[in-house]
Amino acid sequence: MNEESGEFRNLGPLADLPDQWARAYYLEDLKHRVAVARVGDRLFAFDDLYNEMPLSAGLLTGTIIMSQGDGSKFDLTDGHVVRGPAIEPIPTYDVHEEDGQIYVRI
Repeated sequence: MNEESGEFRNLGPLADLPDQWARAYYLEDLKHRVAVARVGDRLFAFDDLYNEMPLSAGLLTGTIIMSQGDGSKFDLTDGHVVRGPAIEPIPTYDVHEEDGQIYVRI
């Protein structure tokens, strides 16, 4: 599921996001937490909160992130559930790097 509603916004330097890592960003104006994961030269943006816990703190293996709360696994390429107990996909967002900065569209 890909949400496309707003303009791209700058989240900060790509250098602050190591490979095979996910980081949360809080968008104050939207009161929304979004996370970005870096896997090699690819970026993935998704809702950070799942069952009121941050997915960015979960285990990232390739493009699969596991919730530390209930062990659900999600594929960050499109948000689909790889392993439950979750039954609904997580929202994903358009994200890219430009001039060393991370941009996401929420």
